[in-house]
Amino acid sequence: MADKACCAVSRCTPPASTAPTLSTTWALAWPLALNALLLQAVLIVDTVLVTPLGEQALAAMGLAASLASLVIGSLFAFSNGTQLIVAQAVGAGHAAAIKSGFWSGLLINLLVAGLGICLIQFAAFDLLHRLAESADIADQALRYLSIFCFVFLGVALSQNLTAYFNASGNSRVPFYSNLIELPINTLLSFLLIHGQAGLPAMGLAGAAVGTLVAVLVRSLFLLTCLYTGAQGEILRGGWQRGRVLHQLRLHFAQAWPIAGSFISMTLSLSVCMLLYSRLGVNQFAALTLIFPWVRVGGQLVTSWAQATGILVGQILGRGQLDVLDEFVGRAWRVSFCLGTLVAASFVLMCYSFQWIYPDLQTETLGYLWQLLPLLLLLPLLRTSNTLCGNLLRAGGDAAYSMKIHMGSQWLMTVPLTVLFVVTLDLSVFWIYSVILLEEVVKAFPFHQRVYSGRWRRRIHDVSA
Repeated sequence: MADKACCAVSRCTPPASTAPTLSTTWALAWPLALNALLLQAVLIVDTVLVTPLGEQALAAMGLAASLASLVIGSLFAFSNGTQLIVAQAVGAGHAAAIKSGFWSGLLINLLVAGLGICLIQFAAFDLLHRLAESADIADQALRYLSIFCFVFLGVALSQNLTAYFNASGNSRVPFYSNLIELPINTLLSFLLIHGQAGLPAMGLAGAAVGTLVAVLVRSLFLLTCLYTGAQGEILRGGWQRGRVLHQLRLHFAQAWPIAGSFISMTLSLSVCMLLYSRLGVNQFAALTLIFPWVRVGGQLVTSWAQATGILVGQILGRGQLDVLDEFVGRAWRVSFCLGTLVAASFVLMCYSFQWIYPDLQTETLGYLWQLLPLLLLLPLLRTSNTLCGNLLRAGGDAAYSMKIHMGSQWLMTVPLTVLFVVTLDLSVFWIYSVILLEEVVKAFPFHQRVYSGRWRRRIHDVSA
């Protein structure tokens, strides 16, 4: 599998004289989608495996995940920035820019992972004991995080490698790496959580150990693919625009607006999850259960938008503006159909909860059903907003996209969540409706900017 995966990194890059076809976009998007689904499946598998331990263990996992996601989300964010920068370099055929983008992205990821480990080691204890409903929930979350924080280093490496392969048009390699990671994570986590096959019963901490081992195996696979297939491209001499530190600063300046949108989204969601922990155990457990499934449902649309953004970056890197509108129009129509499909799938999701999680209390299932109307509307709005954001980032107008995200999240979503949870003590339906309201607010500035066409003139010159 590795030999096939590592060849021809440009297989999904269209010829310079034509616009990418839907089949070209789909060839890039489906591995992105399945890769993202497998990443989210890890969270769902951990949730399923932990559910028999009881509602308190489930709440502890949700609380720990809200902190870990700050770091993981930041690593994904900077990797997305690297991905679009490298995609533009690939489109321009500029070897030094490809190499500089790869290594600068890796250094930034490792710095973020190091900061995340420091955050867990020095700040998690007091924060969790202040937020958790009981000391037992806080202690379980701490045991999970004390192991999980080392996952950050593996994710820093694997996501940068993933960004490189995706930007080069070979999104199958990361997909294959997750096909290897998921069964290892599932089996090892099950054995360690419940103490099977002679292994110790570690409870919630066992899920963290399983994830750590699986991420390290995934990183080793990606490194093997890189070494056998493309090491000459990123090890050749010379850096774009001179010295390493200078290039690192330039890369950060270009990637930060892209990463900032993702970091803001992750941070605001984590703050909201910490606020949700003040709800009753059943309401918080319902949200903990539903968020991984919402992410899974949204990944099909998100991956299509990311594939569109990668190809738009390559088109702009080649200066091929005459085919851009045709390509974007086709991609937009497909994304709307995908959003409708996701909305319909949430109905099946709610019906399936009762047999997927047979140990759930009736009250928890009742709260899940209350959220269904919101889940039907959310994908339809989020689909178009997601494609707008990826187009703006691919075209060099990421700063505007970041302002929309940060403004709606920190001026509306977080304050309203504080008001609804802490002051008004509203039900989970009204609290979750704030997320839908955020998408409504973002829709107008996103679409107005895309239709204006200004983002297409803000692309940076990768060959400068």
